[in-house]
Amino acid sequence: MTYLWQDAPVPIKTAPKNTYHHGDLADSLVQSAISLVKKHGPDQLSLRAVAAAVGVSPSAGYHYFPDKTSLVTAVGRSLFEELANKQERAVKKINGNNAKAAIERFQELGKAYFEWALAQPNLYRLIYGGFCAPSFENNESKAWKLLEASLDELLYFGVITKESRENGEAFVWASVHGASSLIIEGYMPKEAYMLIISRVRKSLGID
Repeated sequence: MTYLWQDAPVPIKTAPKNTYHHGDLADSLVQSAISLVKKHGPDQLSLRAVAAAVGVSPSAGYHYFPDKTSLVTAVGRSLFEELANKQERAVKKINGNNAKAAIERFQELGKAYFEWALAQPNLYRLIYGGFCAPSFENNESKAWKLLEASLDELLYFGVITKESRENGEAFVWASVHGASSLIIEGYMPKEAYMLIISRVRKSLGID
């Protein structure tokens, strides 16, 4: 079993890269789409607009993404990885292999998730607003593996019980995601996030 303090890479499945005549075009289209979503929101995204922003014809873009759905799926995959990478960087800043460090890493996972959602609301809306679906099962994603490892650490150090650990990933993710969504949509103040995290801690048995 690998724990977060052991600094081992977390596996993640990635899509094979297309090798059309322009080696970087697929990535350029994805990055252009991300920039457009940041500015205008996910509703306005189109393959034609993305191709124009990159400076290529729509037909060139169709070699990589035959329709909008395939483009949005690729964008979603990139954003899911970006979010998970932010979480990974956050937990790696916490040193130590003890209960205190495990609790801090657990909190940093949720904090990084919330900060990303707050800083990139339009990107958050794209990946969680029904515009695209992840091309992997939850338990295969990098973010899921990080949360799984964090909860395993808490159990290993006796911070939580086996009963609390059971299906903990779904409970924690749902809580953090729900709070983040409600806050960025204006239904709760930003200060409410820490109250939610406090309740999550108590529900898991973390003092």
